[in-house]
Amino acid sequence: MWHQVEAWKAGHKRECNRPSVLTREQTQSRGTVAVLENEALALAREVRGVDPGFAGNIYSLLGCAFYENGDYGRAREIYEYDRAILEAQGDRAGVARACGNIGNCYYRTKDYEQARVLYEQRRAVAEALGDRAGVARACGDLANCYFNTGDCGRARELHEEVGKICEALGDRNGLAVACCHIGICYYYADDYGRAREQHEKCRTICEAQGDRAGMARACCNMGNCYQCTGEYARAIELHEQDMAMCEALGDRSGVASACGNLGLCYENTGDYGRARELFEQHSAMAKTLGDRLGMARACGNLGDCCLKTGEYARAISYFTEQYDMAKDMQGKPDQADAALGMGVALRLEVRANVRGRAAGTSELPGPRTFSSACSENGVREAEKWLQTALDLGRHAARLHLARLTFDAGLEDTALAHLQGYLSCYVQNGRNRCAGCEQIRAKDTQMLTCGGCRVARFCSADHQKMASKSVAVGGSLFEGRHRDVCDVLGKWRVQVVKHGMSPDVLRSDLLACLRQ
Repeated sequence: MWHQVEAWKAGHKRECNRPSVLTREQTQSRGTVAVLENEALALAREVRGVDPGFAGNIYSLLGCAFYENGDYGRAREIYEYDRAILEAQGDRAGVARACGNIGNCYYRTKDYEQARVLYEQRRAVAEALGDRAGVARACGDLANCYFNTGDCGRARELHEEVGKICEALGDRNGLAVACCHIGICYYYADDYGRAREQHEKCRTICEAQGDRAGMARACCNMGNCYQCTGEYARAIELHEQDMAMCEALGDRSGVASACGNLGLCYENTGDYGRARELFEQHSAMAKTLGDRLGMARACGNLGDCCLKTGEYARAISYFTEQYDMAKDMQGKPDQADAALGMGVALRLEVRANVRGRAAGTSELPGPRTFSSACSENGVREAEKWLQTALDLGRHAARLHLARLTFDAGLEDTALAHLQGYLSCYVQNGRNRCAGCEQIRAKDTQMLTCGGCRVARFCSADHQKMASKSVAVGGSLFEGRHRDVCDVLGKWRVQVVKHGMSPDVLRSDLLACLRQ
């Protein structure tokens, strides 16, 4: 720290917009953050009389220490004090940096509205000072706030502004990053063609700069775009390039991510054997890296593969692991996926056992007798997990509850579940893609199914995805849309539009459950 004091006295300043002055390891090596605080405050008092402006630098340093240790509330308090000192000194550039630091603290605590206020202040000061690089940084931070609150359009506009500034300044690295972010915004708006264009531009810039890590990220992003349009051969090629570059760079986290992406491509083409190999690699690497979220996702993907190949016991084991890890991390989306996976696996296991079939065969009509205690226990367990998934927001669980109770001979209960599923589908189907299962903004242009006039799709490719059978990578959770298309259309017209009793469709609903 004393070397930094001498440097500051000599007129050098350290910018702290993206705090990295003290790493967590450096802070811990000095004992505790409290010790650092006492030293910094004592030092500030000692030198303040010699250099009135030096105290602001001390508080900036102290704020960085708390920020790096994840104490964003305390860091924000210190940065605010730092800003007050800089404002009193008339240091407008310092005030801009302090606003950025305070905004970062709010951003880290997901208070995006307040973060935007601070980033806007930074941008305004930077514009007044003619600091175009500062304006670009503020715009990038603002864009991230808008992106995290779902406003991809505004986020894209700001990243485009960043790109223009970086291009004018000759900042090729900044331009590459801006292209990457613009591509991601297009991706989440389902404009995969424009997203690919931006990621290709990013890759070209990175290649010219010799930035292999940037090239790897661009390949990954392009691969995801091709995957979303069902062009799996091209997606696999790009994810393999990503993996090769990450391996050459020693980026094990990147290799693990590439394994997961490749596994999804193979799963979507029905090559479950190869998909499982890749998901197992992803799981092993995530475990080595201490990446619990990666481990949970890998377990879920492995469970999906086992489920689709009829290995229900193994699928349940994987989904159980995923659920436990997701619960520890308070990751509700992963909890919901795991609960639905377990519920579906248990349901299919019960059906396969009761019908006297080997586990793993496709669902076909057959005798339904539930005399064994084993079957009854299986039904209760499946019902518990499907209800958990439903409580966590997975509405497809209603369809599986309907089929589970129908197989158990509870016809009226099954019909009630199916009616709830159809009502929810009609109510929420307008902004939800039946292919990729994502909720889209109300102003997003979507295709409408010509049969039921209820299901919506992001694109023609996603409409094809919704009709794929499990054998070629379709979803067991959502099922094929065409299996419910007819009854869904009748429900929309007769029950929702004309207000008829659901009983008029009883035979149609039962026929749907017999599939």
